[in-house]
Amino acid sequence: MIDQKRLIANFFEIVGIDSLTFNEEALVDHLSKKLRGLGFSIKIDGAGKEIGGNTGNLIAHLPGDSSKPAIFFNCHLDTVEPGIGIEPVVADGIIKSKNETILGADDKAGIAALLEMAHAIVEEKASVGPIDIIFTVAEEKGLLGAKHLDWSLVTGEYGFVLDAAGMVGEITTIAPWQNSITAVFYGKAAHAGISPESGISAIQAAARAVETMPLGRRDRETTANIGEIKGGRAPNIVPENAEIKGEARSAKVSKLNRQTDRMVQAIKRSAKAYGATVDVQVTREYDGFSFSSKHKVVTRAGLALKAMGIEPIYAATGGGSDTNVFNAQNIPTINLGVGYLDPHTTNESISVDQLGLAAELALTIAKQ
Repeated sequence: MIDQKRLIANFFEIVGIDSLTFNEEALVDHLSKKLRGLGFSIKIDGAGKEIGGNTGNLIAHLPGDSSKPAIFFNCHLDTVEPGIGIEPVVADGIIKSKNETILGADDKAGIAALLEMAHAIVEEKASVGPIDIIFTVAEEKGLLGAKHLDWSLVTGEYGFVLDAAGMVGEITTIAPWQNSITAVFYGKAAHAGISPESGISAIQAAARAVETMPLGRRDRETTANIGEIKGGRAPNIVPENAEIKGEARSAKVSKLNRQTDRMVQAIKRSAKAYGATVDVQVTREYDGFSFSSKHKVVTRAGLALKAMGIEPIYAATGGGSDTNVFNAQNIPTINLGVGYLDPHTTNESISVDQLGLAAELALTIAKQ
């Protein structure tokens, strides 16, 4: 049974521990002590050294009944800025930050829910299969922790990530593939007032590329964006270099490839039109996934929700999460709604009721 008072107390304690990306060590130490005291074995992998952080991913394991399927749960430890000195307050059943910071419910509501699940399993002496609780670092910086996870420490056959905004009951079964695109244009510098015709403006070439490439929502499953542009040295110099950075996403890899190619071709055509040269780099940031409602990982979550009296809502997302990385390793994984709203803003909040439901959902899944 979920102890709501303990759950809220732990949530308040956890959000009060600063854990900006690459600086999650204090929270890892805190959770390691808590979970070790509940009988979990603790491992910290080497991801921190590989990505420049001060700690690695935390993998906690409870042996459980080996005759039952091994599963895992995942949340990320890091938060975005402004996330230093968070002071949570509750009013009318809603938890927010007292000051001009985020609350950190993304993803510390999930962490608190899993910690409460662990408490309840031990207190009830519940019959559960082997369980991994995987707390990843640096999710907010390109899913770096999950990408550098030591997979030899993961025993779960399939898993559940508690890191989706929205109400408990939402199950993310579809998420996109994403490519990042960086283009560096090289022109020719010249004095803009004396001999502009002898120069080649790398900024003009970049601007035409952005203007002519297909951007925004391309269809129901595909989006594209240019989010950064920089270049030049001074107003009186024809700019010899410029750089643009963007992305493309789609729920279908064939559409992603087509959209990416259109963007790259627009870049190359624009460089040629101005007599510039260009280097283009395309990087696959993560793979997408798609599950039917009949897949075992979806079914298990759906049955747990129905046992709680909540009708599952199967949803698609346009964002990426650690869920994508687990699925890329051929470990079926879905993302579950935790109940927080307005993540990454100072308006972030979660209701006491939703926090309790998130913990109850994790416990119900574990006990199935």
